[in-house]
Parts: sequence; structure tokens; C-alpha cells
Amino acid sequence: MSGTPDKNVAGEELVKQNLISREDLEKAQEQEQASGTPWYKQLLQRNLISFGAVEDVLRYEIHPADLLSSTSRTEQKSLGDQLVQQGDLTGAQLKEALSIQKRTGRRLGQILVDQGFTSRTTLQRTLAKQNGIEFALLEKCPSSRDALETVPEGMARKNKMLPVSIEGDRLTVLIDDPQTSTKLQSTGVLLGRRIHPILTAVDDLMEEIGRRYAGLNLDFGGDGQASGRHSSRKFHLDEAVVHTINHSTETLEGKSSMSEHGVQQERAEEGSRFEQIARDASGSSVIKMVQTIIEGAVNSGATDIHLDPQEPEMRVRYRIDGILHDILSIPPGLETAVVSRIKIMADLDITETRRPQDGHISTEIGNRDLDVRVATLPTFLGERVVCRLLDQSSILSGIRDLGLEADDEERLGRIIDQPYGMILVTGPTGSGKTTTLYAALNQKNVMTDSIVTLEDPVEYQLSGINQVQIDNDIGVTFANTLRAALRQDIDVLLVGEIRDAETAKIAVRAAMTGHLVFSTLHTNDAPEAISTLRNMGVPSFLIASALTAVIGQRLVRTICTGCKTEFKPNSSLLKSLQLPPTTKKLYRGAGCESCFNTGNRGRTGIFEVLEINAALRNLIGEDASVEQLCKSAKLKTMATRCRQKVKDGVVNPEEFLRVIRT
Repeated sequence: MSGTPDKNVAGEELVKQNLISREDLEKAQEQEQASGTPWYKQLLQRNLISFGAVEDVLRYEIHPADLLSSTSRTEQKSLGDQLVQQGDLTGAQLKEALSIQKRTGRRLGQILVDQGFTSRTTLQRTLAKQNGIEFALLEKCPSSRDALETVPEGMARKNKMLPVSIEGDRLTVLIDDPQTSTKLQSTGVLLGRRIHPILTAVDDLMEEIGRRYAGLNLDFGGDGQASGRHSSRKFHLDEAVVHTINHSTETLEGKSSMSEHGVQQERAEEGSRFEQIARDASGSSVIKMVQTIIEGAVNSGATDIHLDPQEPEMRVRYRIDGILHDILSIPPGLETAVVSRIKIMADLDITETRRPQDGHISTEIGNRDLDVRVATLPTFLGERVVCRLLDQSSILSGIRDLGLEADDEERLGRIIDQPYGMILVTGPTGSGKTTTLYAALNQKNVMTDSIVTLEDPVEYQLSGINQVQIDNDIGVTFANTLRAALRQDIDVLLVGEIRDAETAKIAVRAAMTGHLVFSTLHTNDAPEAISTLRNMGVPSFLIASALTAVIGQRLVRTICTGCKTEFKPNSSLLKSLQLPPTTKKLYRGAGCESCFNTGNRGRTGIFEVLEINAALRNLIGEDASVEQLCKSAKLKTMATRCRQKVKDGVVNPEEFLRVIRT
């Protein structure tokens, strides 16, 4: 979700769409005043609205927030006038409908139909004419099997579209609201199709979608293979069935207290149940749904796919530019099959649903080689699955691609060229530390340097570099492996993360004995890394001798260039940003199809580079405070760097306030 909805604009839009009543909204807003719990969270908890409904309102109806106020009323007024001019509505009927609309907040068109003033078909024909959209009768547009299989039912429901036909890359869909057509541009990107919307007249589009998908013959008799274009793991159904039956047999044979007859009966029941799960997971509809989910994530530039079991349906969300977005929902009847399909592709045990599992899928989407890291987690409502998309092309980044300012880029290049010492990259999870480390390694010469990395897990394969997978279960820890690596005649050593005192001390010793050591720490900023090492028991004089530099970083979303607009900031915003009150203009994105109506597209790094010079070494050795170190170094903080990007129109003010601590 991209932000907290404004209670006036977003709430009124939900009422207008007939998703909640005005009474529900007012009650939730009153409760917010009493309890402090946001009104929309109360509606979600009471199952009065869905996550997708709130997401749609945030991304489309109120972005930017002032789009609704005047244009919506103008359109409603012109609709009524048009119907009167056509002779399909009287002036008195229009006056009465507008009075009801003012009282309830509902859409004028729905009121006209509910009051019997006009037919739905007449209303939709008029709306189609007003909005320049093609109109067709529902009964004249049957849905082809190919069209229904191209779009998962959950995606069709979320986007309020009924697939009809598909020709080449053009997908024709029926909609019941002209505003839906603008939202479908983003959906087309996810599906890799050009979507052609046709307005139709239907009493309940969701019911019609359910009816047509129910009529789709779910084929659960596939061969159980993943398409060679999508996965290098070709897993046959027979293998899955044999594996599940064997697993069940081994489990049941361990129950010595049960009678032989009871064991055989339970074995048969378990084997039959998991065999059916394996068959369901191998059905063509499930295979296509999983393929669509993965391909949609790639098409939209997502880094993660979340499958969250919720009531009443499983939610599928993409993390795009660091923010999660609702994409579709999976019907309860297909949840287990979809999860099992992903587990089969990742070579995981589909019979194990009580313990977390990890695996990966090697895929090829278009011309891109992709590794998908899969992690499952049992929850109260079912198994949660998170897929991390790892694009091999991203490892080719250099330090010039990171978003460093010119002086920091020059400084970092000089630091990397040092023959020995320790370089730490700090920041929270998801701040791009691994990308920075790989970019630094790309500056080293693999032909002449001996380079070893210790990672947990190994996310990307780096040519010419020896990578070690840490596995705590068998004793291959960071500390043990680092100790062994020091006997391997290494020039450059990358330690994925310093997690404990033992690893920290060995890494410091490695940096002092002629090795160039790269590693990461979880701290809020660069100077705090020194305090963290001290707290791990590393003496200050050793830190002063070993440490070469600390790089603090965050990732921030950049303004979409396709809808970038300037605005005049008010004094309150300038004060929050700590910008001069004389600042005349700043920038933000208005929202367009290329950025999925978020106003942001892509991310860049915000850095602070603390280079350890002679003066700082003396202060560190004397146990100087973090404040003294920052003052001596004249450190340009991440806040300073990000503030400049706001002024330059690279980052919007809201992103600064979301990510940076001032």
C-alpha cells in the first residue's frame, strides 16, 4: 500500500462506488477519533472492504488527491444532461436522483438504475459514448477458453474485467465502469498484453466473472511438467506422487503404537490426499496461473512476490520499488494447488506444510535468465510463500550505477583500490547493501586477484570469484569459514554479514594482515558501525587500525519522468524537509500508466561515505563518541544527500520523509 488514505477523499470514493455505506464510514471515523485506529483498518478488520479496494482507491481514485473533487461532479452532471437530451430521462427524475446522490454520496448512474428512471443498457450506452469506449451487449460476447486461461480469476476480479477473446497480443475484456479502462493499462503491463476494453451492461459483473470461470474446465490431468521456457526443473507428476506416498509411508511406519490395519488405512488416506494435491498442482490452469504471476512480476519490475493466506482468499502482492502492491487474489479452492505448484518447481516437499522450507527455481523469461528464491512459512491460515526474483544482469552494476554524488563516487573508487583494510556497508534489510558490495567487487581484477566470498545465501553467481555458501546446520558458519579462508592465500574477501563478536574479531584480524575485507552491518548510519563493533567486543585500537571506510545507504524511489510535475511547497512541508522557506518549487509524480499510477518509477541509492583518515583513527583509538567523529569528518549525511535530490527533482518530498531520519 502506497500510503495512508485521506479519510475524506478515499472514504467518499468508497461510498460512491457502493463498496461501503455512509453509515459504515461515519461509524469508523468516529471510532478512529476515540481509539486512534485508522478508519480504513477498522473496515478491513470487519471485512466490510477488501485490501484490493483500498489499494485501488489509493493508487487510482485519489492520486493525486485533488483529481476527484471537480471532475467527478462535472461528469455526473453531464451524464444526467445527456440522458435528458436523449429523452431517456425527465428533468424531474434527474432532480430527484441528484438529491439522493447528495444525501448518500453514491454514483448518479447507479441511483438512476435503482430508482427505475432508466435501464442499465441505456445508461451504459450513454457512458460509452461520453467516454469514447466501445459498447457491446453481454450476451453477444462469449468468453473464449484462451482468454480466460490468460487471466487468473483473481486478477479478473480485482481489476473488474471479464476476458472475452485474445488475438495476438491484444486481449479484449468487458468492463462495467468507464473508469476501469484507465486502470487496465497497468494490468496490461503485468500480462504482457494490449488490453482492449468494451463497456457492457451487467447487473453484477463479479457474478458473471465467477459463472464463466466456473464453466472453464479445470484440467488437472496434465503431465506435471514445468514449461522448459519457464523452469529448468522438469518435474513429472509420477515423481511427485511417488515422493508424497513414500514420505507418508515413512511417517506412518514410525507410529509403532498403531495397529497394522490402522497404519495401512492412514497410509492409504494420506497417499490419496497428497496424490490429489500433486495432480491439482499439475493442472494446466494452475500451471498457467503460476506462470502469469511470475511473468507479471518480471514485466512490472518487481523484486519479490508475496502469496499471503488471508480470509477469505489468498492475496498475491508484488514489491515494486520497495512498496507492496495488491495484484490479485487466489480463490480458496486453488490456494493449495498454487502453493504446491511453486513448491514442486522449487524442488520442495509438498507434503511438508508444518515447517519452513527454502528452495529456488531457475527460469528464463524472454531473454533474461532469472533465479527465483522461494521461501515458505506456515501460518495460522495456511502456508505463506515469498519469491525473491534475482536478475543475473544486475550483478554487472558498477559504482557509477549506484546513485552516488560525484565526490562520493571518486572517494569510493579510491577506497576500493586500497590493498588491504576493512570496508563496511551499513543499512537495514532491503537497502541495497549486496548490490553495493557486488559493484565494489566488479572494480577488482579477477584475473590477478584471488577473491573469495562467504554468503548466506549465495544470491548471484559471479564469474571468476570463489563463492562459499554458509550453512549453520552443518557447522559452516561465518566465523569457522572465515578462519579457514585466511589460509587460502586470498587478496579480497567478502563476508556477507558480520553477525557476532567472533566473526567481527576474525574479520578485523584479516583486514590487519594484508587482506581487503568487504562486509555489512545492520546499523542506522555509517558512524554507528564503529559503536556496533565496540559493542561486539572489538577493541577501539584494532578498529582504528583495520577500518578503511564505512558506507551508510538507503534506497529511495525516484519520480517517474513520464508524469513529473512541479508544485509550490507550503511552509509546513519545507520545515519538515529542513529546506529554506524561500524554496519556490519542488516536484512529484502525478501518476501514469508507466509507473502504475504511483508517481514513482525506479529507485536510486542515498549514501554517506565515512572515510577513515589519520585524524579519525586517533579519535577512534581514544574512544571518541559518534558525534565527535561526525564533526571531525564533516560527514555529508544521507539526509543531506537526499535533500539535494529532492531539490533537484529526482525524489519527491514524501519519499524523503518516508525513508530518511532527519
